[in-house]
Amino acid sequence: MAAPLHPRYRIGVNVSAVPPATSSGPPVILDVAIVGAGPAGCAAALALQGSGLRVGLIEKAVPPRHKTCGGGVVARVMALLPAAVRAAVERECHLAELVHHDPGLRFACWRDEPIISMVMRDRFDHLLTTAAQETGTILFAATPVLDVVPGPKEVRLLTNRGEFRARYVIAADGVNSVVARKIGRPALRHVVPALECEVTFAEAAMAPLMQSARFDFGLVPAGYGWAFPKKDHLSIGVLTTRPGRASLPQEYRRYLAALGLGEPLHEERHGFMIPCRPRDDLFGAPRILLVGDAAGLADPLTAEGITGGVMSGQLAARAIALGGGDERAVMRTYRATLEKALLGELRVARLIARVVYGWPRIRGAVLRRRGQRASELLTSVVTGETSYTAIMRRPENYRHLFFGRG
Repeated sequence: MAAPLHPRYRIGVNVSAVPPATSSGPPVILDVAIVGAGPAGCAAALALQGSGLRVGLIEKAVPPRHKTCGGGVVARVMALLPAAVRAAVERECHLAELVHHDPGLRFACWRDEPIISMVMRDRFDHLLTTAAQETGTILFAATPVLDVVPGPKEVRLLTNRGEFRARYVIAADGVNSVVARKIGRPALRHVVPALECEVTFAEAAMAPLMQSARFDFGLVPAGYGWAFPKKDHLSIGVLTTRPGRASLPQEYRRYLAALGLGEPLHEERHGFMIPCRPRDDLFGAPRILLVGDAAGLADPLTAEGITGGVMSGQLAARAIALGGGDERAVMRTYRATLEKALLGELRVARLIARVVYGWPRIRGAVLRRRGQRASELLTSVVTGETSYTAIMRRPENYRHLFFGRG
């Protein structure tokens, strides 16, 4: 059972009336300070609904703000989020196409329910932030964190608008996490570069790509390209899991040529980094729980990060709600639940990624024998029908993939 809160931490009747922090005012006192209002931070705030804790969402920008991302929200994540975020969906893709240019194969996977929901992240994240506010979370926008001072009973966050004090901090501030850096966490080790472009072509040229989520392997060294349909344009991008092996602007142009769409009518390019390996010493900072990209929880195979963000945000929040005033219990619970739900999965995904991106001959042999089966299994992971761990635990999958045909 959670320990009773000190009176100064208890939520008042009207939390929305709490004034924002100012550089000259008294510190803002919170039970939980969540740094970053992306999917990970908002998922944590939503999971704390009804906990009786005073929660603040500290965001350096002013929502809605641009977020560089392909904008594909996979089914297993959408099932974890409030229904209100569906208002951000511009396309529902029931079809996933996996094109392998070496050895020249294409596989199509269909589901009755959407496999991937296509969104623009500014609207999607804003709807999540609004949903969190509606549960009683206080939003402190335009409030970048400048320093973090851990203490035995609370953590002090120094910002451009004054000081915050919280019993716990959930660091959801992305791959360049200020919180992680300020508390001396080791740098992220395996960070994947990606180039994403919002591109408009002639309507007739885009039409063949407007109903499916397309992934192209074998063009970008140790990576892939994607083409995601939005309301009236495409999100097209490339990434490589081996930094230094590819010039992404050059690979992007090559990918556009392979898609055969002609010259863009409008194009906006954005580069970003995806952390595909959990940060070392992830649990070594008392009262500070790293989640999402700040923790390095993107999928090593697909480089999809919203799943890890939402799941870890929820687990961190639940650990705090259950542990109450017992900091050791909170950290112990977060470590155990994250290991069970996510870290083991990411280790298996990392092994599969080594084969897919590092051993092209084995990959080609598997695809020629059982490419459709392999594609269906990956799609089932994305939809939440199964998991990497469950796939690896079933001997018949090895038999089908390596010795079967068709």
